[in-house]
Amino acid sequence: MAIAVPYQTTATVGTAQTSNALYTVPSSTAATFAYARDLVITNAGAPTILIGLTTSASPAATTTGSFQIPSGGSIVLTQCQVPNGAVITGCTSTTVATGLVSIGYGSVVSVV
Repeated sequence: MAIAVPYQTTATVGTAQTSNALYTVPSSTAATFAYARDLVITNAGAPTILIGLTTSASPAATTTGSFQIPSGGSIVLTQCQVPNGAVITGCTSTTVATGLVSIGYGSVVSVV
C-alpha cells in the first residue's frame, strides 16, 4: 500500500532526556480533515529520535518508554491509536545533537 503524507508540521527535537512537545493531535477531527487518516511521524534529521505519545504536555519520550525512529525512518499510528488531543513528544538518543521530525496525516494513494 502506498501512502502520501502532506506534512502538517516540522519541529526540532531536543537532545536526550530533554523531551519537548512536538505536535498536538487536533481535538475536533471534523474541523481538521474530512475523514480519519493515519498519523505519520518521520525522522527528518540525522540522529535517532525517540517519540512518545501522552495526554498532556509533560515529557513522555525517554530512552525507556518510547518509539525509536532511525534517520529517514517513519512510524504510522493508525487513527484508532491516536486519540484527539494527544501530545506527541520527542528527544534524540544523543546528548550532543538535536533532531528534526515531520508529522502529517497519511492518505492511501494505491493498494496492490
